Amino acid sequence: MLEFIGALFNFLVRLLAVLLCLLFIVTIVVVLLLVNADSMLLSPTVYQNALVRERIYERLPDLAAAQIYMGMHPAGEGETWANGGNPLQYAGPEATACVQAALGEQTYRDILGGIRPPVQQEIDSMAECGVGGPAGTGGAPVFFKTLSQDQWTSILRSLLPPSWLQSQVESVLIQGFQILEKPGAPLSITIDMRELKNRLTGPAGTDAVFQIIQTLPACPAGYLPTSLDPSQLLQCKPTDDLLAMLKPQISTALADATVAIPDQLDILKQLRDSGAVNVEAFGLPVGPRELLQIGRWVVRLSPILCIAILLIVTLLVVRSWKGFLRWWGYPLLAAGVAVLLTAIILWVGLDVVVSLGRENLPAAVSIDVYDTVAGILVFITHRYSLVTGAEGIVLGLIGMGLAIGSLFVGRRKRAAGTGTPPAATPPPLNAPPPPPADVTHQSGIFGIDPLRA
Repeated sequence: MLEFIGALFNFLVRLLAVLLCLLFIVTIVVVLLLVNADSMLLSPTVYQNALVRERIYERLPDLAAAQIYMGMHPAGEGETWANGGNPLQYAGPEATACVQAALGEQTYRDILGGIRPPVQQEIDSMAECGVGGPAGTGGAPVFFKTLSQDQWTSILRSLLPPSWLQSQVESVLIQGFQILEKPGAPLSITIDMRELKNRLTGPAGTDAVFQIIQTLPACPAGYLPTSLDPSQLLQCKPTDDLLAMLKPQISTALADATVAIPDQLDILKQLRDSGAVNVEAFGLPVGPRELLQIGRWVVRLSPILCIAILLIVTLLVVRSWKGFLRWWGYPLLAAGVAVLLTAIILWVGLDVVVSLGRENLPAAVSIDVYDTVAGILVFITHRYSLVTGAEGIVLGLIGMGLAIGSLFVGRRKRAAGTGTPPAATPPPLNAPPPPPADVTHQSGIFGIDPLRA
């Protein structure tokens, strides 16, 4: 009976040790992902490097020009039911859902597929959803829509030099992460607008206005602007002589317009004024930034948990150096493989998501803008995956070394004991029988040695 209890206890201890090893493998994968996220993703350096690598500061005027032009000239512009077009084919997700709710699924499919034209009541219902309605209501001023994409690029390049863009974007990143790292830091992110104001009031601003004027239709004979307001100046294209006379006034008008632009623009001011970041209003005892700091400290101390799990395994089942090398080596090897596979999944998974997103890109998003943003995300994720995968390889090599070492521990002792033992001396005839062997092997912290071999 005692032998059965000892064997059962031995099995349960080993089972607990195996379960702890599995817990160690899962835990160390999560811990390494969180530790790397804390050291990489919560630091501005990786984002600064990604933006530089993608040459975002040199390309931003081109990307912004493409997106602005697409926003002002969406797909399907000019398509109407009257001229035989089908504006429903160019509707966005929200407009499509609105039309489906208004007309019903079957009617929506019939009109979308061109099976039948819509009746006037259906046209009115779709117009209320923003599909096929009259154009030109709201939005940007008309004179902006006369600019080509190349003209937008030229204007933005003259007003937004790469050096200024880089300094301001990196400053915003640093300020943003300082807010996260210091709970007492003011919730403020400022952009230095002085250089941009100087460009608006200088030759670059005047040239930008002249580029817009050159795209406008000619003014009627004898035209004179009624005011120096930019919206009045940009109604039509005056004669060259009149433009030369208006050039000083245009510079003055731009200088007056830039007075309203602050030297230091706080991009979080509206957020603070709205009260959306007022933690007390939600009844939280600890602010989000304090919670983030607590979480980061927990993440930084979490590797201790992995070591503690292996120490518990050691106390449960390890009774020799051979057992130590096995019970540490195999879990470390399996954990290294799991971490490496996780890194590969992150690497490949994001590439798949980016490809699927590119195939289903909304019509309102420029493909160049999408590729640039995707390139930044891919760069950051690939770096994150490389670091995580390298840690997995190191863990796996350490575990493999320990596991291989366990194969050589104790070989000399077995080799030394392979000789022929001396003949045993027979006991005397009247000697008492030997006591029964202690099958429970009293040893270890539980009083029973679960490793008999």
